[in-house]
Amino acid sequence: MRALPAPLVLWFLLLCGFVVLSVFAAVYDRFPADLWLLRRFQEVDSSAFAEALDRAAEMVNGWEMIAVLAAGAVLLLLTRRWLAALLLLVSPAAGLLNAGVKEIVGRPRPGHELVPFTTRTYDSAFPSGHADSAIVIYGLLFYFITVFVSQPALRLLGQAACLWVILFTGMQRVYVGAHWPSDVLGGYYLGGLIIAALIGIHRRLSPAAVTDRPVPRY
Repeated sequence: MRALPAPLVLWFLLLCGFVVLSVFAAVYDRFPADLWLLRRFQEVDSSAFAEALDRAAEMVNGWEMIAVLAAGAVLLLLTRRWLAALLLLVSPAAGLLNAGVKEIVGRPRPGHELVPFTTRTYDSAFPSGHADSAIVIYGLLFYFITVFVSQPALRLLGQAACLWVILFTGMQRVYVGAHWPSDVLGGYYLGGLIIAALIGIHRRLSPAAVTDRPVPRY
């Protein structure tokens, strides 16, 4: 019997880890360090910091995300990278899987009696949909920028922008009290599994993408 490739075995092991984490999230409304970490975030009193967090979160929810996806897909299509454009356009569908996991886990969001900044959102908390979408969409963009953009300065700028959206979106969900830190961790975890599958598909069906990777210039 032919053995499974090592990356695929690792992916399934990580998937099992996410299942275990989801079971714990279904049993416990919050994990031991969640309340402490959330309150430490909310103690940061900086309008500039809060603005940066809000701008990042807006990039994964609304017309800003649509504009980024459209621009990225157009650029990929213009360079005849059809599969990459398709994967980018379908990446928001990861939200459907996130919604399904939320329904199964059914973890409540932070309560007003514990978290003063809690927003009025009543669906399940685990895993964070914003964190999931951020790492799937902008993680995929980060990968395409790394593989296809040859200009070092432009590549670095694009990578930094993607990381800003990914990291600050997760922090924003905690800062406004919409999620526990473990919800955001779950969103990143699920999103990481999805993006690993998408990148695997791209590398499998477009092996030339590996050779397209820009060579660093010193």
